[in-house]
Amino acid sequence: MNRYLQIAPVAIAGLLWLSRIFLRDGGVGLVNGLVVFLICWWLVLFMTLPVGVRSQQENGDIQEGSEPGAPVTPMLAKKAWWTTVITSIVWIIYFAIAESGVINEFLPRDGSWG
Repeated sequence: MNRYLQIAPVAIAGLLWLSRIFLRDGGVGLVNGLVVFLICWWLVLFMTLPVGVRSQQENGDIQEGSEPGAPVTPMLAKKAWWTTVITSIVWIIYFAIAESGVINEFLPRDGSWG
């Protein structure tokens, strides 16, 4: 069950993004959706990189010729997966807001910002 909860946001985000190929309504476009997903993915990745990392100095096993602050086990594959899951959830929220038209309510109608 836990695995399905991890895969569901990724699958939903992928299906919503792919639906933009067939449904063009002026909302989130194919390229727009991909760019927003990739920017969010990198931001979330950089936020998750320090989570759970122990340095060689903290672990007490410093290898000769390496930086004492280097991580012992960085768990990059696990962090990449969790980054994808978190980003998918964020992207689904972005998609729902963009497609609902709420953003258009706050934009000026005549093109002036003042």
